[in-house]
Amino acid sequence: MTGPDGVAHLGDIDTALRREADILSERFPDAPRAEVDAMVREVYAELLRDAEVETHVLSLTRPRVIEQLRERGYDLHEPEVEAG
Repeated sequence: MTGPDGVAHLGDIDTALRREADILSERFPDAPRAEVDAMVREVYAELLRDAEVETHVLSLTRPRVIEQLRERGYDLHEPEVEAG
């Protein structure tokens, strides 16, 4: 869960990473969920290792995973916007 500042805090990172994997799995339905889960955790850990400031690491994870999934040949399916 995120705090009032909109940032996932230490104890909530597992929940935040699962949520990222959920979102990415919806956008890449052909990619196996286990692969998406692993990529999200690996990319997050890699970015965290190299980070001088941890605040934005989670927000940088999704675009990096999207890039890697595309490189692996999976197609991105944008969420449908309901007219209303």
